Parts: sequence; C-alpha cells; structure tokens
Amino acid sequence: MICKHAIIALTLVFCVNKSYCQKLSQKEADIIVAKIPSEKNKVTKAGLLYKAAVYYLEKNGEFKKDLDSAALLNKQSLNLSRELNLKSSVAKSMLLNGRIAGEKGNRISDAKLKKSALNYSISNGLTKESAAIYAAMAQDIPEDDIEKRTAYLKKAIALYKKAGALYEEAETYTSLSELYHNLDSYEISVKYVQEAIKIKKSIKRFDIYKELIVLSNNYRLQGNYKDALQCALDAEKIIDDININDEWLTHVYNLLGVIYFDLKFDGKAVEYYKKAIAIAKKNNDTYAVNTITQNTAGMLYHNGKPAEALKLLNSVFNYHPGKDCNIMYASMYLLIYCELKKYDKARPYYEQLVKCDTKENAEDGNIGTMYHAIIHYLLKTGQADKTYVYIDKLKRTAEINNNLIHLSEIENTYFRSDSATGNYINAIEHLKRYKILSDSVFNTNSTKQYANLQLKYETDKKDKNIKLLTEQGKLQEEKIHGDAILRYVFTGSVIALTLFIGLLYNRNRLKQRSNKKLQFKQKQINDQNKQLKKLLIEKEWLLKEIHHRVKNNLQIVISLLNTQSAYLENEDALTAIKNSQHRMHAMSLIHQKLYQSNNLASINMSWYIYELVNYLKECFDTSKRVNFILDTDKVELDVAQAVPLGLILNEAISNAIKYAFPNDVKGIVTITLKNTHAENYQLTIADDGTGLPEGFEFENRDSLGMNLMIGLSDQLDGTFRIENNKGLHVIITFIKNKKLMGSDDNPINEKEN
Repeated sequence: MICKHAIIALTLVFCVNKSYCQKLSQKEADIIVAKIPSEKNKVTKAGLLYKAAVYYLEKNGEFKKDLDSAALLNKQSLNLSRELNLKSSVAKSMLLNGRIAGEKGNRISDAKLKKSALNYSISNGLTKESAAIYAAMAQDIPEDDIEKRTAYLKKAIALYKKAGALYEEAETYTSLSELYHNLDSYEISVKYVQEAIKIKKSIKRFDIYKELIVLSNNYRLQGNYKDALQCALDAEKIIDDININDEWLTHVYNLLGVIYFDLKFDGKAVEYYKKAIAIAKKNNDTYAVNTITQNTAGMLYHNGKPAEALKLLNSVFNYHPGKDCNIMYASMYLLIYCELKKYDKARPYYEQLVKCDTKENAEDGNIGTMYHAIIHYLLKTGQADKTYVYIDKLKRTAEINNNLIHLSEIENTYFRSDSATGNYINAIEHLKRYKILSDSVFNTNSTKQYANLQLKYETDKKDKNIKLLTEQGKLQEEKIHGDAILRYVFTGSVIALTLFIGLLYNRNRLKQRSNKKLQFKQKQINDQNKQLKKLLIEKEWLLKEIHHRVKNNLQIVISLLNTQSAYLENEDALTAIKNSQHRMHAMSLIHQKLYQSNNLASINMSWYIYELVNYLKECFDTSKRVNFILDTDKVELDVAQAVPLGLILNEAISNAIKYAFPNDVKGIVTITLKNTHAENYQLTIADDGTGLPEGFEFENRDSLGMNLMIGLSDQLDGTFRIENNKGLHVIITFIKNKKLMGSDDNPINEKEN
C-alpha cells in the first residue's frame, strides 16, 4: 500500500523582495510602455523603464524576445539613473541585470553582476537594496549548501531590520522558513514563519496567507492536523477577503485537499482538488495541474478505485516507462497496475524506477514514494526478500529527519515484508513499534502514557467477564429508561412543533394583512406624488409661457415704436423712442433668459450683462471707438432685482457711449459686478471719458436717465452715487434678495439641501 504522505503539496516559491512580487498585468504593462516615449520627467521615466523591464522578465513563458526586451529597457533605466545619480535605482537595475543573465542561463555572469550590485550598494550605504541583493543571491545557492544559503538570508533579514523595512524582513523570514521546510526541519521552519507572522501583524499587514500555508504544511507533516487544518482555512479566508485568484489560491486549495484526504474526508478532498485544478488551468499552471491530478489519483487509489485513478492519470499525462526518470508518474502507475493485478503492465514501471535509483536522484523529494512503490510491487509479486534494501534506505532517510510519520509507516512495511517471508517474530516486533510510533504521532502521548493505557486495557479485560452480567442488566434498564424518555421527548417535541407552526401561521397572516395595508398606503402616496409632479410640470410650463409672452409683447412694443419712429421727424421724439426701445430690450432679455432656462427663479447676471453690452454695441456702432471690459462674479438675481438692475445698466452704458467720448474720441467702459461682503453687491459702470462738466449740480439735475437710475436704485433698496474721477463712475450698492429660490448660492437652499 502506498504511503499516504506520498500525496504532495505544491512546492512554494517565495519572493523575498516586495517589488519583484507585485507582478503587473498585461494591461498595466501596456499603459506603462505607452507612457515612456512621451514622459518628460527623467526620474519618472527611469522608474517606468525599470517597471517595464521587470514585467518582461517575470512574464509567463520563457521567450528570448521578452528577455531581450527586459535587458534593453533595464539598460536605458540604468543609464538614466546614473545620469541623475539615483543611487537606489542604480542598485535595483544592477541587480535586475543579474537576474536577466540568470534567466538566460548564464549563471557565471549572473553571480558576477549580483556581486557588483552588492558592492555598489554597500559602498553607497544602501541598506535596503543590499538586503534585497543578499536575498536574491540566496536563491542562486544550491540547496545542498544550506549553510551559505541560510547565511545570505539571515544577512538580508538583519539589513532589512536595520533599514526599518519590516515587511521585507517578514517576507525573508518566510523564505527562510520554506527553506527549512524543504529540508524536513519542521520545528525550525515553524519558528521562522511564526516570526514573519508576528512582524506583519505588528505593522497591521494581515495578508499572511503565504505564511499560514507554510505553517499549515509544517503542522500537517508533524501530524498536527487540527492546527494544520485551522491555518489552511484561515489562509483560504484571507485570500478570499483580498480577492486573490492566482497560484496562491491553487496552493491553499491543494493543501486543504491533502489535509482532508489525510483525515479521510474524501468528499471534501475531492471538492478542494477540483477547485485547485480549475484555478491552475485558468492560470496555465501546468505544474500545479499535474501535481493536483497526481494527488487526486492517489486518493482514488487509496479508496479502492484504481481503475478511476488510472483513467484520470491517462487523461492528463502521456508517460511511458523508459522516457525519463519522472519518479512520481512511474510510481503512481506502478502502484495502480499492481492493485489492478496487471503485473505485466506494472513490470516496465518497476524496471524504470530501479534504474532511477541513482545518486543523482537521491535528493528528489519523491524518492520515498518511489521506494514505497518498488516495495509494493515486490510484495505483490512474491519477491518480499528483495524489499529490505529499499526499506533500509527509507529508514535511513526518515531517521536523519526524525520523521515519526515516515518511521511508523516503515515499521509497518517491515511487518508486511517479515510476514511475507515467514519471519513472524520480527514481524510482531515491527508491528509493536508501528503501534507505538503511530500513537506518538497521532495521539501526541508519550511512551509512558501509552504503557499506562495498555495496562489499563489489560486490567479492564480481566474484569470484563466478572462485570458482564451486571453491565448487561444495567444496559437493559438504561435502554428501557432511555426509550421512555425518548417517547416523552418525542411527544413534547410534536406538541411544541405544532404550537410553533400555529404561531408561525398566525404571524404570517398578520404580516400579510400589514403588508396589504402598507401597499395600499404606498399606492396612495405614489398617486399623490404623480399628481404633484404633474402639477409642478404644468406650473413650470405656465411660468415659461408667461415669460415667453412677456418677451414677445415687449418685442412687439419695440417693433411698434420702431414703426412709429418712421413717421417722426422731431429729433427729440426719435431719441426718446430709441431710448424706450433700449429699455424694453433690457427687460426683454431677462424674460428671454427665464423661459429658455430650467431655472425659472433667477437670472445669471454675468450672462445678462454680456448680452446687453453686445446689443448696445450693435445699436450705437461702437466697435471702432469704444472698448468694453467686463469683470463680473457669478451672481444669480430674481426678476424683482434683475429688471431694475438691467435698466440701470442700460441707462449708464447708453449715457457713456453717447456723452463720454465726443468727437469720435476712443475710450474704455468698464463694468464690474462684485460680491463685496456676505449678501452685499456693488455694480460699477466706469468710463475714462470727459466726465461731468464743471459746476454740475447733482441736486438740480434735469435728466430722465439720471432720475430713472436713482429711482431704480431705491427699488433695489440700494444706494446710488456718481464719482467724477478721470471719467464718470456710476456706483450702485445693494443687498441680494435672500428669499431667492433656486439660486446656487442661496443660504436657504443650502440649508434645505
């Protein structure tokens, strides 16, 4: 029987430099590449070039054109960083050069470039960058040189700590933990990954799913399934919460499948294996698909379904013996064909595995599975005497790593081989050791506790016959008593359930009645709202129609006056008619704006002043001699204030055009409307013309225009004054009507909103 721990979790590969772990999507990379040619800021451009280089280096698939693109972009980034003396960026690009060389297969150049990057970082006091380089160099050290590899990682940890880069320090602890995990040093691995979790939590970073996956795998291999399952489920929850859908989701689903398989929850195991395969296929992760398929096939094999396991393997793999030393594939096929008793088909896989038992493959993580498969074949084919050499190899490996799970299974294998060869005394001894080791692993009891349990079991066995009749009587009485209680409980439950159903039914009836009343009331409210909305639309339409008709009536009056002027020869009468036409047009503009706008309550005076000035310029043909300067705030006024203010503007501008610049003198008329304080506003119409004549007495004025402006200022509840300062300045100050509705700057509206 295959060792159940031959079911494998995916190999985890950790990034130890945060910047390398955050892979760009294709869309993000395209945006960055598109920005590079037009970017003017050289510092920003250097950063974009570096990010693009990292993207092409880490892009899925190994294509020469991608590596060439990465090298070219990084060279440009490095040159620009040196030109700008960006030391940190220079160090990062130097390290990236080494990584690119490594991806191209030039290990010697890779090592030299990383060493050069390290020397540069150290000489320039770049602590964090030096740490990143040590961490990257550690990944290049062969796995058998554990001392040098761990030394580099520990140097990186110390430098990250010195630089205050706590997140990177935690990531490196995780990488160190995974290194010891792969060496089967589970206790050390647990210590380092717990340190990583502690650091991340201290900086409020709770994306610790990678660490929890490593911790779970360690606990699983130590036989601590309770904590292993808890850590794996916590990792799954975190991944779901932060919406990660990449290889890490594949890792955690596969790990949960392995744990549930070990705990014999096959349904759950299948569920998680299916999820893991779906994610792996979506991400084109062939390695993960193959690994999880092997796990699923192993589970089917353990559950007595070798034919289904074989069908699954054949649907994914096309492996034949003699092709290569793929130990896991050959082992699975060998075990399945043995279980199907097709030994002729199993034999080529057995011979392949025997050939693969070389020094070169001694470090393969699946070597134990291979030995178990060979032993299983030999036992099934009556060659038990040949199994001991492979069992001894398994035992040596397990003793080196002090793996109690493997040691217990090896004792069971010894028992089976001894039984097959007729060595029953040794078989019994191995069976005892198997039981002791199994209890040590799965029950977490010491040898002394196991002995006490065994003694208690023997004592209970001796007393069993004495107490048997008494116990049977007690059991019978308890059964009768229990049946009576069960009847009472059942009867009471039926009554309680009936009452509960009745209450639910009554409650439902009341709820239905209440809902009907609420629906009726809601319908009434909706009908009223529709009616009110209809009335509001009609009101707005009527107001627009009124403004439209007022504007049309004013235009008719203007046309009538224009017709009347054709029959007049008196200049004063003609002037009076023209002035009246201008005043009516000033009012007409206001009504025109109101019916054209969605806001029927107010006039935008900036727009109004602009339109009025353009109209007067055309009437007086001032384009060649009078220039207008408008400086107005955005002011919203209601009709009651807009009309008098418009008439004042008409009088003041007309007077300036007619009297300020005699004899075709050129000049400037400046119109300002400003918010001076709170709701206080000031309108100024100033010209740089001749101004008022000397000796002009304001009190003895005999001017309709002047009297009109003063009267309209009173209508505004404002003040009117004129200043003779290098031209005439007409100044009106007034307070905005606070009851204005619909204005953007109305305090009442703001409060209501």
